[in-house]
Amino acid sequence: MVESEKITCKVVTQAGKPSGSLELDKRIFGAAIVASLVHDTVVWQLAKRRAGTHSTISKGVMRGGGRKPWRQKGTGRARAGSNTSPLWVGGAVAHGPKPHKYETRLSKRVRTQALSAVLSDKLSQEKLLVVDDLEIKSGKTKDALKILQALGVNPNSTALVVLADKERELTARAVRNLPGVLALPACGANVYDLLRFEYVVSTKAAIEDLQKRLGSELKDITK
Repeated sequence: MVESEKITCKVVTQAGKPSGSLELDKRIFGAAIVASLVHDTVVWQLAKRRAGTHSTISKGVMRGGGRKPWRQKGTGRARAGSNTSPLWVGGAVAHGPKPHKYETRLSKRVRTQALSAVLSDKLSQEKLLVVDDLEIKSGKTKDALKILQALGVNPNSTALVVLADKERELTARAVRNLPGVLALPACGANVYDLLRFEYVVSTKAAIEDLQKRLGSELKDITK
């Protein structure tokens, strides 16, 4: 990586004091923000989350309805051929939803570029906070709250905490009872959740893991 492809991000301690700096790949944390790519990725993510198991009872599968409710003529009432008609209360559903997949295809190139764009936006707005270590050995919520406040995260704000795999257990337990805070592993960082939360609080190790993953994907894409 040449010098022009690097940008620097400050690293702080749990108390919010400077601890050093971290070199970031400009392709990932200095990418251009293309709104259409971000939008397409969010739509793709939400579509993948839909179970698509909705189902209604159509006239063809509803039991009964074989007998004509009343004769065709002479009653003064509207014609009726079956009590399972969608026109009747308690009848079947016409053209109702049936199980199907909402998932669409989206190339790895678009997904990677969208994630890089959102990370770049968070960094440029100073909403990406990199901490040297986020291990909370006590696993207590009050300790997690103190750390977030020391980092300058407003209690009324939302924050996404991104952790390396080895840091997950106790820290994730500590933040899970905080409203508006979600802990994710670095491998689970995604466009939708990054956009949902105002702040992204990440450990240095998690950023390095994320950078390694996206750098590898960008390398594969440009081959």
